[in-house]
Amino acid sequence: MTTGKTRDFHFYGISYGTRRAIVATALGGFAAFAAVGCASDDPAAKPSSGGSSGGGAGGANTAGAGGLGGSPTTTTGGAGGLGGASGGSGGAGTAGGGAGTAGGGAGTAGGAGGAGGAGGAGGAGGAGPCTPGNALSLSGNVGLKEMDAAQARAEVDFGADPELPVGNAKRTVEFWAYVPIDNWVGGTNTMFFYGTEQPRPACGFGLDFGSKGATLDPFTNGDFDADDIDVGVLNDKPQWIHMAMTWDGTAVRLFVNGVEKNAKTGDNGTTMLNTIGATPVKPVNLLVIGAYPTHGYFSGAIDEFRVWNVARTAAEITATMNKPLVGNELGLTAYYKFDEMSGTTIADSVAAPAKAHGGTLKSADAAKIPTFIPSTAPICP
Repeated sequence: MTTGKTRDFHFYGISYGTRRAIVATALGGFAAFAAVGCASDDPAAKPSSGGSSGGGAGGANTAGAGGLGGSPTTTTGGAGGLGGASGGSGGAGTAGGGAGTAGGGAGTAGGAGGAGGAGGAGGAGGAGPCTPGNALSLSGNVGLKEMDAAQARAEVDFGADPELPVGNAKRTVEFWAYVPIDNWVGGTNTMFFYGTEQPRPACGFGLDFGSKGATLDPFTNGDFDADDIDVGVLNDKPQWIHMAMTWDGTAVRLFVNGVEKNAKTGDNGTTMLNTIGATPVKPVNLLVIGAYPTHGYFSGAIDEFRVWNVARTAAEITATMNKPLVGNELGLTAYYKFDEMSGTTIADSVAAPAKAHGGTLKSADAAKIPTFIPSTAPICP
């Protein structure tokens, strides 16, 4: 070996120095390719020499982890990691989160390191608890007999005020009712009524149960009465049911859980309602909740009782039946939440310009007067 001279090996005619340059270049290119094309199945857990492919997918209630950037010591800048998949839905009341890790440092020989992948989007916060308040319990009534000894009910006197639609005025009366199994008996349990018994036809407006299974009878005391309307539910268990009865100038309509079940036009050529309100002879215009004025006492519970001076549609009923109202909604003329804690009166939560009319709880037996109980109706603020 001769000292003082550079050894010059040849391989297929290529010098050793040139070969080193070729190999270094190839290795650098392979590393960059591996960073982009060979990302692991779990990119957040297994970074390559360049940036990893990005954040992991968010699981249920957990946001995706951010992708790792390139190593600051690699000679070739890593490709930026791909963004993580969207985060899963958040747990109850907890938002998801997690930003991606910052990108890699600049390469010593190659270009700057790739930017880190963005973290998965945070999960949406869960829904809050449902707190519907109280309901009016009429459990002092038996529910199986037309003439109930307790005669528990709520009464509201509107007098000559227009908040209770009378005559041929358009209207909607709607509410939630908790119906015990034994209340599905025709003629023995009335949900509500106002107007008069006479002179007929069409002098009243009310709703009670039919005589054939799970059926209801919307009635007007003549010509617009509809019997045994199938409500589309089973009557094999106590349950909350939303009921609405409307008059639109053409037909009396029944809606159950937001679905129209019947439309009744007048018999015998009758085309108008004649709901009797206050008169000089009878200066009382009485809305009775949970009974007919003299019989048919309901023994379940009632919540969110609303009176409107417009005929609401199925879409309008459905849009608000599962939430409380503000009280100033267009057309709302009376609104009973039954959120009192005790006492023998009920407040009208309607707002101006409508005039509020409070009501009174009554019973023939002081021990069985209606009470306020925690509501389990599907009403969420």
